Amino acid sequence: MCKLQVGIIFCIAICNNGLSQSSTPPAISNYVYHHPSEDKETWQRLNLWLSSTYLLVVNEGQADQDFCLLKASHSLGLSRLPILAEGIDDAELTRQARWIDQQNPAEGIRLLSLTKGKQHVELLILLGAYYAFQPNNYRLYKDSVEYFLSHAIKEAKSSNEVELGRQARCLLTKMYFQANEVDKGDSIFIPLIKECQIDGDKESEARAFAYRGIYEPFLPAMFQGKLADMQRAAELYHETNDLEGEINALTDVGYLLVIMNQLQPAYDVLIKAIKLQDSIKYPYVQYNTDILAFTTINMRRFGEPLKYAIQTVQIAEATRDSIGWGSFYARLGYMYSFTNRNTETSKWKSKAINRFLFDRNPLVYTLLPPNWSPWEAKDHYLTALKLIENVSKKIPAIKLTDLVLYHEAISGCYIGLREYHLAEQHLGKADSIESILQTLRGPLNRSRLDLRFASLHIIKGEFSAARILFEKYFLNPNIKNGFGEDNLAYQSLIFLDSVQGDLKAGMAHYKKYMKHQDSAFQAFTVRQADELKVLYEIEEKEKEIALLNQQALFEQANLKQATLVKNLTIGGIVSVLIITSLLYRQNRLRKKNNTDITHKNELLQHLLTEKEWLLKEIHHRVKNNLQIVMSLLNSQSAYINNAPALSAIHDSQHRVHAMSLIHQKLYNSENLSFIDMSLYIRELVSYLSDSFNMGQRILFELRVDTLQLDVSQAVPLGLILNEAITNSIKYAFPNDREGVIKISLSNTYGNQYLLEISDNGIGIPSHLENKKDGSLGISLMAGLSEDLDGSFSIENSNGTAIRIIFVHDMGVKRTSPLITSFVNSN
Repeated sequence: MCKLQVGIIFCIAICNNGLSQSSTPPAISNYVYHHPSEDKETWQRLNLWLSSTYLLVVNEGQADQDFCLLKASHSLGLSRLPILAEGIDDAELTRQARWIDQQNPAEGIRLLSLTKGKQHVELLILLGAYYAFQPNNYRLYKDSVEYFLSHAIKEAKSSNEVELGRQARCLLTKMYFQANEVDKGDSIFIPLIKECQIDGDKESEARAFAYRGIYEPFLPAMFQGKLADMQRAAELYHETNDLEGEINALTDVGYLLVIMNQLQPAYDVLIKAIKLQDSIKYPYVQYNTDILAFTTINMRRFGEPLKYAIQTVQIAEATRDSIGWGSFYARLGYMYSFTNRNTETSKWKSKAINRFLFDRNPLVYTLLPPNWSPWEAKDHYLTALKLIENVSKKIPAIKLTDLVLYHEAISGCYIGLREYHLAEQHLGKADSIESILQTLRGPLNRSRLDLRFASLHIIKGEFSAARILFEKYFLNPNIKNGFGEDNLAYQSLIFLDSVQGDLKAGMAHYKKYMKHQDSAFQAFTVRQADELKVLYEIEEKEKEIALLNQQALFEQANLKQATLVKNLTIGGIVSVLIITSLLYRQNRLRKKNNTDITHKNELLQHLLTEKEWLLKEIHHRVKNNLQIVMSLLNSQSAYINNAPALSAIHDSQHRVHAMSLIHQKLYNSENLSFIDMSLYIRELVSYLSDSFNMGQRILFELRVDTLQLDVSQAVPLGLILNEAITNSIKYAFPNDREGVIKISLSNTYGNQYLLEISDNGIGIPSHLENKKDGSLGISLMAGLSEDLDGSFSIENSNGTAIRIIFVHDMGVKRTSPLITSFVNSN
C-alpha cells in the first residue's frame, strides 16, 4: 500500500507534479540568478502573492493570510511595499517607506506631518495599508486601519483624488472581509463596484474583486463566492493588460477549483496561467507547476509529472527560493518511486526529511511512518515510533492540521506493533480533529481516514465495521489517493465477502476489481512508457548540454590561449616602456614626497599636542564649572531651613561631585579618553565617607576589577554609585547603627560587567522596590541603567542589594539623555 497523503491541500504541496503534454515547459536555461529585489515591482508583487498563497494552501487554509505574506517576505528577502503601495505612484514617498519593513509606523506618522495634498492622502493610505496587512489586523489594529483609511477617503474626496479614495476603500473592505464582517465589507464594496463600472475604472474594480476573493474566510460555504470573485478579477486584469495580476488571479482560481474537485476546469485555468508566465519570461513558476502537477496526476495524465517534478526542483534551487524545497524534494522522490529507481527515491526522500527538519516543518511526519507489512519485525516499528517521538520534541504538532499528521503517523507504528487499542486511540484523535477541520475547509482527508479505520477493523476481525467504511470510501465524492488505495478497498471487500460467505457480492466486487485492474494496467503501461521517455529525453538533453559545454570550454580555452600570447607580447613591450618612465618619475617623486611627509608629520605632531592640551583644558574647565555649581548649591543651602529641601541640595552636590571627579581624572591622566574605574570608585567612596562624617561607624569593602571606561559610561556609572552609597549611608543604618557597605565591580562574561552595591542595614520598604513607584534615587538609578543598556535590580536580603549588569562599549561614543535632563533640571 502506498503512502497515504494528507488530503487535497497537502497533496498539492507534497504529492505528484506534472503538466499536460500540450503545455509549454517553463524555461530556466537562460536564467541567471539575481536577488528577487532586483526584479521589477510587478514581478516582486506577483512573487509575494504566489509564495504567500502557497504557504496558506500548505496550511490547508488554517493560517492568517497576512502572516503568510510576512513569512514569504522574510524568506524571499523582499519588501511588502509592492503590495501595500499598489496604486500609489509617488516614487519619493515609496523611497521613504523603509519604515514598513522596519516595523516602525511611528516614522510614517512623523512623515505625515511633513506632507500635504496628494502625497498626504497617499501616506494616509500607506499607513492604513500597513496596519491592514498586519497579522490579526482586525483584532489588534482595527482602530488604526479605520482611522487612517477613513481620513484618506475624506481627503481624497475633497481633493478630487478619486482613484486614491477607491484604493483606501478596497483596503477597508479587505479588513472587514478577512474578519468575516461581510455586511460591513459589502456596504463599501457594492457601491465601489458600481462607481468603478460607471467611470470605467477597471483597475480599481479588479483590485476590489481580488481582495474580496482572496480575503473572505477560507470556509466551504465561501468557496463558490470566492471563485466567482477571482474569475471576475482575472477577466478585469486581462482587459487592463495587467498580466501579473491575471496570473495571480488565475492561480487562485485553479486552487479553488481543485479544492472543489473540478479538475478539468482547474487544469484549463492553470495551463493558461503557465502560458502567461512563459510569455513574459517569468522565472518563479514552481508554485504553479506544483498545483498543476496534482491536478494532472489525479486526471490520470501520465508522463509529464516526473519531468516537471525535476524541473520544479531545478527552478526552486536556481532561484534560491527555499520556501517549498522540502515538499518539492518529497514529490520528486515520490515520482521516482513509479520508475523503480530506488536509489533516486531514497536520495530525494532523505533530502526532503532533512529539509523539513531544518525548517521545523511538521510535514516531516508524512515521511516518517513505515508502510505496514505483516512480515516486518516489531523492532522495525519500535525504531519508527522512537524516531517520531524524538522529532515531536523538536517539531511539536500544534496546529490542527499538524496534529492529524502526527496521530496518523503514531497509529501506523502501533498497528505494526499489534497494539491495536493504542492505534485506534490515535486514529480516533485524528478523526476528531478532522471533523473539526471539515467545518473549516471541507472533508479533505475523510477518505484516507476511512481507509485507515477500515484496515484496522479487518486486522482486529471487526468485519462488519470494516465493510461499512470500505463501501463508504467508494461513495465519497472527494478525490481519492490513487490506484493503490482503490486496489486496497476492492481487495478488502472481496476478502470480507469470502469471510462472510456472500459469494454474490464477492463476484460483483471481483468484476469491479478486475475492471479496475485492467484500467490500472493500461494506465500503468502508458505512464511507464511516458516516464521512460521523459527520463530518456532528460538524459539525452543532459548529455547534449554536457557535450556543448565541453565544446564551449575547449573553444574558450583555445581563444584564451591565443589571446593570452598576444596580450603577453604587447603587454611586455608596453610594460618595459611604462616601467622605465615610472622609475624615472618615481625617483623624482620620492625626493619630493620625503620632504612633504616630513613637513606633514611635524604639523600632525603639533596638532596632536594642541588637541591633547585642549582636551585637558576642556575637562579642567568642566571640572571647575561643576565645582562652582557645588559652591552655589552650598551657598544656597545656608539660606534654607527646610530639612527635605536641604537634603535634596546636599544630594545634588554629591551627584555633581561624582561627575566632577570624572573630569578631574581625565585631565590629570595621560589617557584623555578613558577612566580607571578602580581608582575613581575608591576616591568617590572616600569623598562620600568624609561628607557624611561617619568615622568608623560604617565600613566599606571594595572589590573592583580593573576597568577602563569612556566618559559616556563612566558618568552614569558614577551617578549610580553615588545614589546607591548615599541611600545606604542615609537610610540603611538608623540610630547610629554600625554596618558595612560592599561595592564590587566584576567581569562576568566577555565584555559584560556586574556592579553590585549592598549593605547589611535594615533594607528598604517593600513598596519602594518597584522602580516605577520608588524614590527619585531608585528611579534615577533605573534610568541610568537604561542609558548603559544594562539591567537594574534591587532586592531585600539581610539588607539592600542593588545590581546593575551592563556591557562595556569599548570606544563607542554614546549620549545620555537622562543625565542631560537631570543636570538641566537641577
